[in-house]
Amino acid sequence: MIFKKKDSYSANNGEYVVKKTKGLDIAAKIMSVLIAIVIWLYAISANSPVYEGSVSGVPVSVENVPTGLSVISGLDHTIDIKVQGKRSEVLALTANDIKAYVDASASVEPGLHTLTVNVTLPSNMKLSETYPETVTVYLDTTTSKQLPIKINLRNYTVDADCVLEKSTPELSSVTVKGPADELKKIKEAIVTIEPGYITSSMNASGSVVLYDNDGNIFSNPYVTCSAADVLVRIEIHKYKTVPLTVNYKYGYYNEDTVSVEIVPESIKVKGPADLIDDISTINVATIDETEIMSDGSIVYGIDLPDGVTAAENIENVKVNIKHKNTAVKTFSVDNILLENPEDGKTYKFASNTVNVTLRGTVGEYFTYFDADDITVVLDMKNYKGMSGDVTVPARIEILNSSTESVIYALGSYSVHLNIS
Repeated sequence: MIFKKKDSYSANNGEYVVKKTKGLDIAAKIMSVLIAIVIWLYAISANSPVYEGSVSGVPVSVENVPTGLSVISGLDHTIDIKVQGKRSEVLALTANDIKAYVDASASVEPGLHTLTVNVTLPSNMKLSETYPETVTVYLDTTTSKQLPIKINLRNYTVDADCVLEKSTPELSSVTVKGPADELKKIKEAIVTIEPGYITSSMNASGSVVLYDNDGNIFSNPYVTCSAADVLVRIEIHKYKTVPLTVNYKYGYYNEDTVSVEIVPESIKVKGPADLIDDISTINVATIDETEIMSDGSIVYGIDLPDGVTAAENIENVKVNIKHKNTAVKTFSVDNILLENPEDGKTYKFASNTVNVTLRGTVGEYFTYFDADDITVVLDMKNYKGMSGDVTVPARIEILNSSTESVIYALGSYSVHLNIS
């Protein structure tokens, strides 16, 4: 058959028309068929349910360990497997997609146990081979021990007048539980805190990390710890030098009547910043002027506010007292007054006079002061219904009309009397 070549012609209306060529049309059809066959073959190959592939290094876990036992060795086993399935799915399969495990529930005694490996595959896949098919696991008795928590505080700074006093964990210890032989390898439990710049006391949380006897981090999935994280209290203390002072019970002492020296004059203390900032002075004692008979020294302990301690080794303070511009006189006083006497009772004094010692400002008024200006007062309200010999505390009242002289009784007094 002879084909005549007529590629195109001009229509009567002047348009150009392209005519079909039978040879080219047949070639295109053949090419389409070939492409379809290739696509079909690829699809059959990619989705064939009988494609077989291998996966290596699948980790084997140990499950259902009996109560009272723990895994000592056998946690690092891996297996190689062959699986069948669709080509595309098998080629995409990795060890992470496969679960391999042994069931230790029947291994109730400590020692070596050879257990069959079980494999769980994704759906539409079939296990064709496992190597090895069994693994050996060593089980040991489960025990526990307590470890004190140690704090590792690092990478921190504080102000120049502050110091990191202490860091205290909320829990003093943790309990680790697992195989006896494994627990022997654990030396300590450490919580590491990195607080950075610290301006005041604070709380921080840190993870409990176990360390072995060589100082390396200890890890075993069958060793458990009673706490994963621990709250730590970080105490920041501030230093401050504070002057020491004394108070006076009655106000008889002043710059004109006494010279008081405190040794040492100040003390360095430390404590939480909020407490230290509130302290301007520390009162050593409240001195009862009526009990200081003469010049001398008195030793007092330092009573600091709760939470504040001495930063130096100072426990006691000496207060030196030297009187000035005053004199001491003793008077025989017969002016004894009973307050609240009981009706019908008779009171007889063992002595009709009481010796009273006074300290007063040196001057004309105290020079001419006499016993008539002193009264010994006995309050009998607590002695109602009583009879016989009693000793009653006395209160000394002084007629002191001078604005230039301070006069007060020294010591304490009492009077013996009989009530009938």
